[in-house]
Amino acid sequence: MRQLIRGGKDLGSDNINVRYEHQNNSNYLVIEDEKEYEDYQYKMLRRNKPDHFLKMSMYSVNNKYGIYYDITSKQQVSKFYEYGKMTMDDVKSICINISEIVRIADDYMLDIDHVKIEPKYIYMDVGTKKLYFVYHTNLNSYTFNESLKMLFEFILEHFDHSLDKQCIVKLYEIYQKVLVGDYDPFNLIKMFGMSEKQWDDEKIASQEISEEKREIKREIKREIPTVFPEQILVDKEERQEKSLSQIPIAGALIMFFGLINMFLPDMIPLNIPAMVSFACTGAGAGILFYTFKKKKSYADTVTSVEKEEIPYAIKEEVKDNNLVNKTKNVSDMYDDLCNETMLLSDFIGSARKKKKLKLHLMDDNLIGELDIHTSDEHNIRSIAMNKYPYIIGSLEKMSDVVVNAQVISRMHCCVYHESNQEDIYSIEDLNATNGTYINGERLNNHEKKQLCNGDILKLAAIAFKVEIS
Repeated sequence: MRQLIRGGKDLGSDNINVRYEHQNNSNYLVIEDEKEYEDYQYKMLRRNKPDHFLKMSMYSVNNKYGIYYDITSKQQVSKFYEYGKMTMDDVKSICINISEIVRIADDYMLDIDHVKIEPKYIYMDVGTKKLYFVYHTNLNSYTFNESLKMLFEFILEHFDHSLDKQCIVKLYEIYQKVLVGDYDPFNLIKMFGMSEKQWDDEKIASQEISEEKREIKREIKREIPTVFPEQILVDKEERQEKSLSQIPIAGALIMFFGLINMFLPDMIPLNIPAMVSFACTGAGAGILFYTFKKKKSYADTVTSVEKEEIPYAIKEEVKDNNLVNKTKNVSDMYDDLCNETMLLSDFIGSARKKKKLKLHLMDDNLIGELDIHTSDEHNIRSIAMNKYPYIIGSLEKMSDVVVNAQVISRMHCCVYHESNQEDIYSIEDLNATNGTYINGERLNNHEKKQLCNGDILKLAAIAFKVEIS
């Protein structure tokens, strides 16, 4: 196993200020310290910009030294998994990303203990699930091993425990390996009993299956359902009656032809044998007899259906006076009981109704026509929340309501309902590039602010009116 460059525990500083800033349509994580950053490792990062490290720039003002980390269009891992549970594929992806950052740090001779793998310092591109890390020498005194333990404690807390029990058992086995240090930082996926190539093949297969499912859904949406005409029995009977009316005409003509040939043969220019004339006469008579019998049975069938009635019985009137008196007493007791019970209408009027939150799209937005939809509704003008937290964004697989506009971030903001206070709703900006505004005031990154009835909530240039009623 390769040896990692490790730092000591005396590198922490108590005078560090961590904050977020928004400048020129970009969002930054700012870490400010009283110590000057003279380490060669920062120069290495700024000059080479290695993959998986957040891009950084440095400043010094009034004996304050700070680093700007560009977190534009990225989500904090600790926040990301507050809104959804973690699966085993998510855990594998995190381990793959950490092993990649370990190898990159080793290639550039960076101290692995200064790569911050605590969830609040890991940022994710939610579209690709690629992770980006903070590199800082003075931020805290945790070693890589300690930080990895903290990360897996976070994973266990946010893991979806409704999954297969084998997955949960496997995850706890991996956690035990992390606790005792039985792992290779360069190849964490090995703890899952697989190689990185196997993981890549598994991921490709999973993507192909997902694409097939999406294609099936698109095909289902394109299909036009065939509506079969309703079949009515009366129409069939009418057609049958019409066909029966044509049969006796043919029978009469055949019989008439046979009789003419038998008794007036001179009227027919052809020489037709008497046997044929006799057969035509018999056939015509048979057809007439069959048709008459068929029409009679059809008429009888219709008549029997029309005459059919549904039998019913009438109960005899109760003559027992004792039973009548008992019933009256029971009725009086029930009336007294109802007088003591509060009517539902009175109860609803006296009870305090729970107020619900709705966001109504305003007409004076700067985007024009908008496509706002959920999994159940399309082209909606008002957003009504059915769960909390409730994410608004442009990425369909991560948002509860999708606002399809280029100015909306993939996870733009999140609405909360305070569980212990019925009518208190708040909104948090999720590192949105174009910002979240309440009554014209922009929220800072991950700042949470209460919503009030009548507020104007603006996501970038799209305005909503807040209704809490």
